[in-house]
Amino acid sequence: MYWIELRRSPLRWCFPLLVALDIATLFGRSHWWVGEWAQTSAQVQIPCFYMAPLLAAAAAWTAGRASRNNLDAQLDAAARPVWQIELTQLSATLTYGLTVYGVGAVVAAVTSYPEAGPGFLWPGYLALGATLLVSFTSAGHLVGRWSRSHFFAPVLCGIGGLVIIAWFGAPSALGFYVISGSPFQEVSSPVLLVHFLVAAVLMATAVLLRRRSPGMGGREWAGARRRVRTASLSVLTGAAVLGLLTAGPVQVARSAPRQPLCTTGVHQLCLWPEDRKYLPQAQEMAGRMSRIPPGLFKIPPVFYERGLRGPRFAYEDFYILDGSMWDASVTMAGNIMTASYPKGCPLPVDSRITPQFKLASGELNVWLAMRIFGAGVPADMHGGPPDVNLSAVAHVTTKPEDVQVEWAKQRLETIHHAFCG
Repeated sequence: MYWIELRRSPLRWCFPLLVALDIATLFGRSHWWVGEWAQTSAQVQIPCFYMAPLLAAAAAWTAGRASRNNLDAQLDAAARPVWQIELTQLSATLTYGLTVYGVGAVVAAVTSYPEAGPGFLWPGYLALGATLLVSFTSAGHLVGRWSRSHFFAPVLCGIGGLVIIAWFGAPSALGFYVISGSPFQEVSSPVLLVHFLVAAVLMATAVLLRRRSPGMGGREWAGARRRVRTASLSVLTGAAVLGLLTAGPVQVARSAPRQPLCTTGVHQLCLWPEDRKYLPQAQEMAGRMSRIPPGLFKIPPVFYERGLRGPRFAYEDFYILDGSMWDASVTMAGNIMTASYPKGCPLPVDSRITPQFKLASGELNVWLAMRIFGAGVPADMHGGPPDVNLSAVAHVTTKPEDVQVEWAKQRLETIHHAFCG
């Protein structure tokens, strides 16, 4: 029966298209995740955002086949329990969806392996994507069995599923998916368990809860066992939904490694071991940091990637955003500015925080970031400190060193006056 359902599934003909959609989603946005197992794992589950509604629509269409062919009464009178027939149908649909998901995971792993080094895909992210596929496919199957419309159910499941994921599935909401897999975070095991329970309850409901044919005694439901089953599944579904609403964030902080991966030299940049592919860039940045004109700034000896020192320093330590070290450079520049503020003078009160002070601080912060980064602002990065002309500051970095030093001293004098009067 299972093989018959596989052959009759509409997904048989759509399978190559689903694989193409998965691969296009993997590589269509960007390639910066390649070479980092945590980010690769998170990238693998992103196609589920689109595949889950499609599987829900396919499941709804397949589940409505008996009604379309007026076979409900025959199913009710079949020798085998009806739930076995429903489970076979649902399993066939899930087989195609999870196989597509697995193909995407293999492609992503093969792509990242040469550069990522030791390690492999993180199972938490893969399981999160699988629970999303199972949950929506089961919900689609349930809608398809209960709907009396042959075409409305697939459309409702496809469009409605996409709306639900887009509006309520974000990491900050129900946590159906994650956007990135930064190494300082991992999927919460309790939250993942809740997602597993939701998927299991929806699957059990889709298989066991079905509309009876009108010809069976003239009643929709009959028997105490059926009523108990319905009540039990309703309670479990409500409990699963409540657990999903109160589960908390889908990603939580990871424990820092004993030995981070650090550059060498006077100034060190320390990374998570999973971010080893950025070590050459970090080493170059540390070298450029040591060439900042001496006497102007107090540069901390060590800079840490976010999470290595715990949540207390979350907004002081640098973060590698979408594979670019520009944001990390901006954060390090800000730390240098903070360490270089005049000591022995009170913090500037509002009356001394003038537009000149804000502009001087912003320009110096950008100038330091460009010096550390080794180039101007990346083309795909937009915005900066208020009123700061990024192009003008980038032009300053091309001038001789003595000209840059004089330019920086003028702005440091403005900052010193704001602190010490």
